[in-house]
Amino acid sequence: MYPKKDRVLTLLDAAIKEIHLLIDMSKDIEKPEDFDKDLSGLVIFRACGMSLQYITESYVKIRNICGNDFFKRYKSIPWPSVFGMRNFLSHGYGEVDTEGIFNTIKGNIPELLRVSEAIRQDLTGGKLDPFFTN
Repeated sequence: MYPKKDRVLTLLDAAIKEIHLLIDMSKDIEKPEDFDKDLSGLVIFRACGMSLQYITESYVKIRNICGNDFFKRYKSIPWPSVFGMRNFLSHGYGEVDTEGIFNTIKGNIPELLRVSEAIRQDLTGGKLDPFFTN
């Protein structure tokens, strides 16, 4: 019924799937230095960085479809920081550090997953349909 809603749901599902992958990839990383300890750690670091870029890009695309107000009811996420992280990861990749990636994954990603699942429930339940009526 709402092609834009279907697109947003596809983007959100992709982000949720990628968040689960990110959590799984980083499950053995206990401190930022684990990314630097060997080749495996470096590969995980780079993969996590790309996953974060993919996740944040999905939210930027959702914002571009729905507008800035779409995320306002989900106040536990600092959305401007999510959008800014996408730009930082995309354009400043050489400046990305292990501590920042580690802190994001361990400190922020679990809440982003929880909120993303709540957004999905609101989307499928029709609570966000006003964003797709015009």
